[in-house]
Amino acid sequence: MLLNSPNVDVVYDKRLDLPCINFKFKGKFTQLASELSTEAWEEAFAKDPSKFILIWDCSAMTGFEMSARKHWLNQMHELHPQIDRIIVISDSILIRGAARLMLKLFQFKSEVYNTHREVWDHYPTFV
Repeated sequence: MLLNSPNVDVVYDKRLDLPCINFKFKGKFTQLASELSTEAWEEAFAKDPSKFILIWDCSAMTGFEMSARKHWLNQMHELHPQIDRIIVISDSILIRGAARLMLKLFQFKSEVYNTHREVWDHYPTFV
């Protein structure tokens, strides 16, 4: 585990075809959570120069602070060469919409799912 905090856990794993950084957001995504999680993300990318899949598990996220989102966007901009694609999981139409907007801004390859089950159907090794 790269980070275990009240608002976000960050885990490195290799369940898919490329190394993954899995972010599990819990409750409100705060500025502090954004700073802690992006530090963990940056350290993982520094240790391994390959491309990564980012998994944003927003199924337990209740919302986010705009400052946290801005900080996250800055990190995406800095580290975009190592991002192969981003997988978003959320049953909230608001969170999925905000994620789609962020991803469109950077033109990342992305996949957005409502549930973990949908991800498992597409990626059986995700279990």
